[in-house]
Amino acid sequence: SSPTRSSRPAPTCVAARARADPRVLSARRAMAEATALSGSLDVSTLKTAPIDGQKPGTSGLRKKTKVFMEGYYLHNFVQSVFNALFAEGVPVEGGTLVVSGDGRFWNPEAIQIIIKIAFANGVKRVWCGTNGLLSTPAVSAVIRTRGKGFEPFGGFICSASHNPGGLTEDFGIKYNCENGGPAPEKMTD
Repeated sequence: SSPTRSSRPAPTCVAARARADPRVLSARRAMAEATALSGSLDVSTLKTAPIDGQKPGTSGLRKKTKVFMEGYYLHNFVQSVFNALFAEGVPVEGGTLVVSGDGRFWNPEAIQIIIKIAFANGVKRVWCGTNGLLSTPAVSAVIRTRGKGFEPFGGFICSASHNPGGLTEDFGIKYNCENGGPAPEKMTD
């Protein structure tokens, strides 16, 4: 006789087992805690000036991670992009911005800095991938999402593409405009 449907063992899939793995859960919890917005959201103004060598190349700015971590290197670049967006008439104030990255070293801290600068510039909504993780193509797709009045005007992506990551390796940031593609040079130069 063949077993009845109710006596068969429930199917098990690898993804379900991985979700229950305490190491996976612990890593997910740690990433969620690292990307949870923390610190003050009080707006402060810092005087800044152009930084030698802070010129984006093809589709973004890439430097050693430690360079981005020094002083206000990242802040300066992000604010300069916002300044260019305002100059070009992009609807930043009250708008929606996408911010995420590829998960490399210093990604959670960079995302927090970008989000805080966005809010200080009048951005109303920020869409961020779960735990700050979205690939460049995924961010582009999210930016192109349209509907219900929440059209993103662009997005920042923390990624140095194929370059190695880590404290002594590379970090990068790029800004993609409303069509999901790389911003024109006039917005990032």
